Amino acid sequence: MSSIRRVPQATSASLPSILTPARPYGLRFLPLLVNPQPSRGLVETKKARKPAVAADLSDLYQETNYLRNIIRSIPLIFEKPSAPVPEPAAPQSSEFQFPLATLFKAPTRELGLSLKDAYLSALYEHGIVGIELGFEDPDSQFILDVVKTLGFEADTHSNTQGALWDVTYKPEGVLSTASGKTAHSISHSLGEFAWHTDGAFERKPTRFFGFHIIHPDKMGGGVFRVLKAEDLFSLLSPSTVEVLTKFEFDLRVPPEFHKGVDTVKGKVLHVDSEGKPYVRYRRDIFLDPPSDNKAACDAVAELTQLLDEPEKVGEAIPSFAFKENMVLLMDNARFLHSRTDIKDRRRWLRRVRFHENPSIKA
Repeated sequence: MSSIRRVPQATSASLPSILTPARPYGLRFLPLLVNPQPSRGLVETKKARKPAVAADLSDLYQETNYLRNIIRSIPLIFEKPSAPVPEPAAPQSSEFQFPLATLFKAPTRELGLSLKDAYLSALYEHGIVGIELGFEDPDSQFILDVVKTLGFEADTHSNTQGALWDVTYKPEGVLSTASGKTAHSISHSLGEFAWHTDGAFERKPTRFFGFHIIHPDKMGGGVFRVLKAEDLFSLLSPSTVEVLTKFEFDLRVPPEFHKGVDTVKGKVLHVDSEGKPYVRYRRDIFLDPPSDNKAACDAVAELTQLLDEPEKVGEAIPSFAFKENMVLLMDNARFLHSRTDIKDRRRWLRRVRFHENPSIKA
């Protein structure tokens, strides 16, 4: 007999109570009741008690499918685009597959903010959240409200720029307090932006960042790509991973992001107490040479060579999740990201960076 008690399909009216977690975060907030059966998983034989592996796997498969169906039935969670996406004219590189329960719909600002526990769960468990807005937000206030509602604090980008940063073609640049002159950011150019993590030049890089996509590139350029930290670790030699997790480099602060210091010290790779891998990287902030230590220079060279051809590693965010009025939140330490050359000069994103709050960590 199945150990799951089925519940009525969720409705938008019942959604907030459904998404209230019994434990802080995770898929445990879904309406499933599992009744443990001590005898399950064993069958009696004349010789011995043996695990009923096939039966357990069958039950697990059914329960997993039921779980997925419940998630799909929740009105504000989606897995696929609501309208067919035209097939690309040319073969595309592999696309990122959003994990279950990481894509959401926010038909109103209030409903969108009410899903904060689900966002937080997805952000900590999978490192990525996509939110399709069903309302106009020309000032990108919703993404700031989400950050605040989650209990995080948005960071300023520099001494002259606030929490929101326009990622768009901006040839006039921004004022730098380092020189008192205009500085030009790669994010304001039309060129490729190679693999990096945001704020890798900060004393303490912001743990998370987000985009409000106002106008994606509609001419085939500006493809946003991601590379998981665990995939990066697996592609590097063990000796390079060891060096990059132990050695501190002097990292240059770009003038457009100046906050009073010209360089900071930091490690490129990090593994936490639970064995989870993290990364901070941006090629152009290393000194030349990166270090007086040969092993450190060799490790950076291997990493750079691996990342020199962005389309050979990582995955592209699919177009249904990188469209107008979409909000993306990402774990800045668990993903590198990059973009291809911009072809549509109207491409416009607004970015926010925000620090982790240890008191609410899942």
